[in-house]
Amino acid sequence: MAVQKIMTVTLEFEMGDRKIHGPRIKAAYDAAVVAAVEAAKGELLDGSVSAVRSRMTWDYRWADASAEYADAEEWDEDFNEQE
Repeated sequence: MAVQKIMTVTLEFEMGDRKIHGPRIKAAYDAAVVAAVEAAKGELLDGSVSAVRSRMTWDYRWADASAEYADAEEWDEDFNEQE
């Protein structure tokens, strides 16, 4: 029996100081996922990808210290309340 292989790709977008609203961040995330899936499928054999899972996290970093990751759905709810 073959062992299932998992390929993990991590992208970090370091954001500037400008305020970016939730819908624009979600659109950028969706575009990054679509681009990554299409690029990978273009390189891998047909039928070799059985499932793709993606998630977005949000954190803040100051002076090379990293905060804990927040769940994207919780962040989205909090962010949309402020708009």
